[in-house]
Amino acid sequence: MKTTALFIIILALSPTIQAAPALALDEVVNAALQAFPSLLATEQRKAVAEGETQAAEGGFDTQMKIRNNFSVAGIYENQNHDVSFEQPTALAGATFFGGWRRGAGDYPIYDGKSLTANDGEWRVGVNIPLWRNRDIDRRRASLQQAELAQLIADHDYDQALLEVRRIATHRYWDWVLAGQRLQTAERLLQIAEQRDSGIRQRVAAGDIPEFEALDNQRAILERRERKVAAQRILEQSAIQLSLYWRGGDGEPRMPKAEQLPSGFPVNEPQKLLPFEQALQTAQAHRPELQRLGVQSQQTQTELEFQQNQRAPGVDLSVMGAQDQGAGKASLNRDELYVGLNVDIPLQRRVASGRAQVASANLQRLKWERQLAENRIAADVQDVFSALTAARQRVALSGQQQQAAQQLEQGERERFELGESTVLFVNLREIAHGDAALMAAEATNTLFKAHADYQAALAINIHQPP
Repeated sequence: MKTTALFIIILALSPTIQAAPALALDEVVNAALQAFPSLLATEQRKAVAEGETQAAEGGFDTQMKIRNNFSVAGIYENQNHDVSFEQPTALAGATFFGGWRRGAGDYPIYDGKSLTANDGEWRVGVNIPLWRNRDIDRRRASLQQAELAQLIADHDYDQALLEVRRIATHRYWDWVLAGQRLQTAERLLQIAEQRDSGIRQRVAAGDIPEFEALDNQRAILERRERKVAAQRILEQSAIQLSLYWRGGDGEPRMPKAEQLPSGFPVNEPQKLLPFEQALQTAQAHRPELQRLGVQSQQTQTELEFQQNQRAPGVDLSVMGAQDQGAGKASLNRDELYVGLNVDIPLQRRVASGRAQVASANLQRLKWERQLAENRIAADVQDVFSALTAARQRVALSGQQQQAAQQLEQGERERFELGESTVLFVNLREIAHGDAALMAAEATNTLFKAHADYQAALAINIHQPP
């Protein structure tokens, strides 16, 4: 029987090849992106960053204060009620304020200002920093840094997403390779088992010696052991793949042997960019570089704030007040207050020290960015090298497989003519099986290198491969 016809029969009888929908790579990757725990955990950092931004925005919340004082015993009995509002803004650090107060009762002469008209006194004003806190203050710095932290969380998520996609793709192709390994082991076993009856008939007829039948039995046992080992590798790869192929409930799903595709795709998954263009693409899209850039902006904001805190505090305040309602003639007054408050730090060690820390961190991030750029360039070079070597291996292993197949077929024909032995037939069959595995392993390496290529360049980061 010719090898081609025998191989077709084996494929038809193989228990691992069934008319069932094959599990596709996109299905595995999409499931991983929706339910892989580490990716979901990283996604929560985005929610944390949103909460931190909301908290930073709270620095501009309107403040309301209410104060009531009652003097119920003593020489002077009076009541004081005060309601005030304060609204910080990002407009040059200005803070607007206003309020209402009412003072009634008896006051000593030196505290007569606490007394108001019957309907109280309304006031409104603004406090404007002229030097320190004018260009930047703690509220604005914290808000800017919180908004940048949201971008950092996005880049962290993108980096985790790239890695999950890459590893899920690797696990899928390893599973396909394990299926090819099992099919090869089953093919070799079935060939030896089907040959056994013919050998026994030839031994009985005295055509070949009895030890040929014994040698074939040995080959059957050896190939059964190979099948057990291949089955274990397939189960192991399926377990690893199940971590990424998850159901709607987020739990791992174990792929079955019946869901194995018939083999690796004929064509490569994508065309490659020229090296220089690929390097530029990687430098522009890799999340770790973008994250370092945003971290530098955060640190620059802190540096500017601390440098600003070293300046004297000079605040201009303007407030107007007016009494409302009946009262003493002297109480129905309109007032305007202008104040200039100066706060000069003499040693400025706190701000100077923190500015030094921010400056050093900025320089540190600069060197880390340079190292990241070097690593990305190395990643791109390495993946191009891996793809080139993988293509060469695929071509060479394919040629080797063809030669081994021809030798196997020729040796089997020689055995049928009585010019060879089971030993040589077995060696040729094993060599053909090993060559088939080498070809499958080379193809597996090629497709995994494409997954590395996509991760290295961060191409279509939110799209399936």
